[in-house]
Amino acid sequence: MNGPDFLRIISEAFWPFLKALGFNMEPPSISGRFYRANFNGQKNVVSISYEPGDNAQFIMIFNRENGELSDIDDRSKTPRLSDLNTRYMSLITPAERAKAEATFGAVQAVDEDEAFLLKSAKELSLVLPKYLNM
Repeated sequence: MNGPDFLRIISEAFWPFLKALGFNMEPPSISGRFYRANFNGQKNVVSISYEPGDNAQFIMIFNRENGELSDIDDRSKTPRLSDLNTRYMSLITPAERAKAEATFGAVQAVDEDEAFLLKSAKELSLVLPKYLNM
């Protein structure tokens, strides 16, 4: 996955549901070694990053406290997508899953890295609203 591919998945898969949740997208950062898109909400920042050399993907939700972002190393205050999946995926209804499948079915992935990022967008769209409403 190259920079333009990352931006396409961000704009087609992540941006629509995050915008609906009240997040604003910062200008993405694309370099040869690191791609990142941040979405600012009133109380949270969703950070999506990808390191092409390592095929490493990171999706974290920072909490904003007194204008400061939570510590990246404190997973209780800065959960990863995997943490949210563990906490909330069992609460997702079949109807919610079907809606997500229909919504994300229109977004095409052309390689494994894009498919993994797209899968993460679908998962985040299911669990993030539950986390934000806790």
